[in-house]
Amino acid sequence: MKYALWILGILTAVVMACPQLVAIGYFFLIVPGLILTIVPTVFVYLAGTAAISRFMPCNSKTAANAAGFASMLVLGWVVMQPFRVAALNDYEASLEPDVTPNAPIQLHGRVLIESPDAFEEPRCDHVCLAVLDSPQVDSVTVATGGRKEKRPRKSVAYQLQPAEIDPSPGLFPYEPGRIVYEHRPQVKAVQSRQRKEMGKAIEAGWALRLADNERLRLTNPVASSEADWIVRIDDLNQNAKTKLHRITISDATGTVRFRKTYRSQPIPSSMFHFGFEAFSGGGPISGASFHIGREIRTSGSISLHPESELLVATGFQVRQPDLQNFKRLRRETVAVLNDAKSSAARLELARRFLGMFFFDAKEPDYKLIANVIADERVRNIDEQLMNVFSTKNTPVAMRDAYAERITMNHTSPKLRRWLAEGLTALPAGTFKAPSPTHLDIWRNPERYKDAGPFFERTADLGATKALPLLRTAVKEAVEIRTWKERRSLIAGVREALVELGPSASEAVPELCELFLRRPSPLMNNSGDADDWRFALARMGMDVNELPFFPTQSPDTARRISGKIAKRLQRYEQEFLAKANR
Repeated sequence: MKYALWILGILTAVVMACPQLVAIGYFFLIVPGLILTIVPTVFVYLAGTAAISRFMPCNSKTAANAAGFASMLVLGWVVMQPFRVAALNDYEASLEPDVTPNAPIQLHGRVLIESPDAFEEPRCDHVCLAVLDSPQVDSVTVATGGRKEKRPRKSVAYQLQPAEIDPSPGLFPYEPGRIVYEHRPQVKAVQSRQRKEMGKAIEAGWALRLADNERLRLTNPVASSEADWIVRIDDLNQNAKTKLHRITISDATGTVRFRKTYRSQPIPSSMFHFGFEAFSGGGPISGASFHIGREIRTSGSISLHPESELLVATGFQVRQPDLQNFKRLRRETVAVLNDAKSSAARLELARRFLGMFFFDAKEPDYKLIANVIADERVRNIDEQLMNVFSTKNTPVAMRDAYAERITMNHTSPKLRRWLAEGLTALPAGTFKAPSPTHLDIWRNPERYKDAGPFFERTADLGATKALPLLRTAVKEAVEIRTWKERRSLIAGVREALVELGPSASEAVPELCELFLRRPSPLMNNSGDADDWRFALARMGMDVNELPFFPTQSPDTARRISGKIAKRLQRYEQEFLAKANR
């Protein structure tokens, strides 16, 4: 037994320290995996048997070992019982019987939807909107958080109000088209491609409706004691095995009118042993671990979707949306932009038109999208616009519209920077004949402070016209207090100089002076320094004469110069290849 304990002890230490070995054993050959899985348990029972048998009053060693093993089995059972009983009691206490009404529940008055496990801020999403649109519902209060102290409870209430009470723009619900993806009966009945079209139609329909005779407004939240109906959505995931998904609908008296639950909880097993678990992620095996033996107790259906169950319980039906809604929205957007007297509520249609796209805009819509962007009356389009095109795939049709939006006083710094990056990605030569708006951005520090990347496109003008703009921008950048604020401007200027190449050589001396200034306004780290050395080399400076700091050794300078030379060679080859296309 001594040798067996030594061998098993070493194996136990190895597999406990590196449980992935067990997973590999299962992956290649099942039997080695099974053997390695039980090794820790066998070691514990064998070690316990050896220890207990030494105190057994038996004449025979075999009898002592047998008695010790029997004692270990009893001990393995006894040790687990307190934990098992406590877990079973907790599991049983959490069980609540399902309640299913004979007919759909007719919600009315003030409805409270509680989601104590939700991370996000309260918002009127597709579920809130579906309840709010019920004929007899006056308001819906959405409450998130509250189960844990780190997630305090937050409540926001919404109501649909006739536009005649207040014609000013109201709120817009959060992704109302998601209803066709989340409502389970609808998911089963409609094909994936149709769901996308229906989702857009629903969102366009709400945009038209909320710009016409209705508005979505905030109102006073109601407490649980004041609500006519309380909908509670529990979505508790304590770990991979412990889950609670429950939907409960209660009336004003506290009577539960509907409830469905899925509960999953690990319960310690009857006998002590080590269990093993492997996890899959980016590859076949992403993690593995040992744990005290357990069994998983479940109740209810694992496919329970509380939000969908709420809609089914209340008899909600997704109204067949008019698939022409998007075309109607498009026509209305054109009319709104062409009408100088369009109200603020009507101008919201233009924002909603932009919100119809998720990187799937087609060329026939480019002109109207550009018109929306260029219309100064249409404000707060950051979120919508950033989902229409990516900065690396900006259509040339946005050349003037993006610039117009940059110059608007109400445009946020974040959107200005994003628009500048989109303009920078347009093909070389796009701004060879710039508009007055483009020139205004390059000449006005208040404009280009947030649109620094756009300076890269001054290279389209040629060195004669571009260098005065770039030199002025560098002087302005030097005066900007923090690196974070001037970084994008410095990078835009540098990339323009790289494109201009030798034709910008006259700017080399002043750039070298700024480069060697301590601290240098042109850089923040060694990567920035190498980028500027490359720019200087591209502008015609000999790689053996590139500027270096006194603290850098000759060997370091030679190594960096060699890297710059190779980088310059690659750039020249790519530049020639593009020119020959």
